[in-house]
Amino acid sequence: MSIPLCFEQIIGFSRKENVCVSEDWDDSYADSASGLYLDELPGIPQGFIDSLGGNYTLWEKMTNSLENAIGTFKIDVLGEILKYFEPARRKYKGDIGNKSFTTTPAFCGTYNGLRMYSDVIGGSYILRGISLILNVTEAVTLEIYDEYDLLHTIVLQSQAGRPKYNAITPIELPLQGNYYFLYITSGLAYNNKLTCNCGGFKWCFDTCNPCFKPSRDGWTEWAMIGGVCGNVINDRDKWNTSRESSGMILHGDFTCDIFGTLCSEYSDWTTEIGFAIANAIWYKTGEYLATYIMDTEEVNRKNLLGTEQWNANRAFYNARYVTMINFIAENFEAEDNECLRCRPPLGYTKRVQML
Repeated sequence: MSIPLCFEQIIGFSRKENVCVSEDWDDSYADSASGLYLDELPGIPQGFIDSLGGNYTLWEKMTNSLENAIGTFKIDVLGEILKYFEPARRKYKGDIGNKSFTTTPAFCGTYNGLRMYSDVIGGSYILRGISLILNVTEAVTLEIYDEYDLLHTIVLQSQAGRPKYNAITPIELPLQGNYYFLYITSGLAYNNKLTCNCGGFKWCFDTCNPCFKPSRDGWTEWAMIGGVCGNVINDRDKWNTSRESSGMILHGDFTCDIFGTLCSEYSDWTTEIGFAIANAIWYKTGEYLATYIMDTEEVNRKNLLGTEQWNANRAFYNARYVTMINFIAENFEAEDNECLRCRPPLGYTKRVQML
């Protein structure tokens, strides 16, 4: 387990080095974006914890407790938020693009692939695999771009005349604009379709007037996707889009990234909600550290006599943690996440009567 990037330095371990405790001090332990420090939590004496010895140094014990606290917080806060909110869109897991095809269109550019557009705040697409449908057997390189940069490069295999599935290490793409999935082939891509264009749904792609609509394909609630081809990579935003999938099938799922609303590169741990998050992690870290102390194999007079006090500390930390979690969930800003909506009162949906 590791600390998510957005949570680095959310709390510090100590304002300054204490020469009376174990070595291995790192200046980063004094960094705290919230102004909270673990050794200032009531009932957390640095020297005593260090004197317990064992397999970990004082700072390792604190780091392990912080990592566990963050992992617990992520699960608990999401559970509380979902008591007040529900998904505004159906979670989708499956294919984008059909396996059926008939012909190979004429050559239209060096690059072939798909363009995906979505600005659903709080949504993410997790790409788990790619299938190619080409008229040649070869290795091709898939390049994934956003509006500005090349993000990922993946080597794929094709098999002439039939879909060839390629599993990949999952890639998470926040829904915040355009993504391009492009490749170069020595052959031609077959004209498999993106949608069936049935059940009242018509394929569309218009970034000026996004058309996210329910359909049998499911993914159309989350994004607009079109086949593209062209020659100049820097002009990719000007390439025409079509309902043909350019010989490609994307395998993955659209999900609601609730946690991304609470923890991002823009998080400010001094705001009302931000400071509540920092406090929740501060208290939960103290609870894990207290549990470690009580469970240590280094038995001595001090921790035997202090068992009652450590139990009281843990109960206090947990009570404060629960208070913070409830406050965060009750004050969660729904408008910051477009894939959530408020749960209807008592679980009922209001029906509008047409006059």
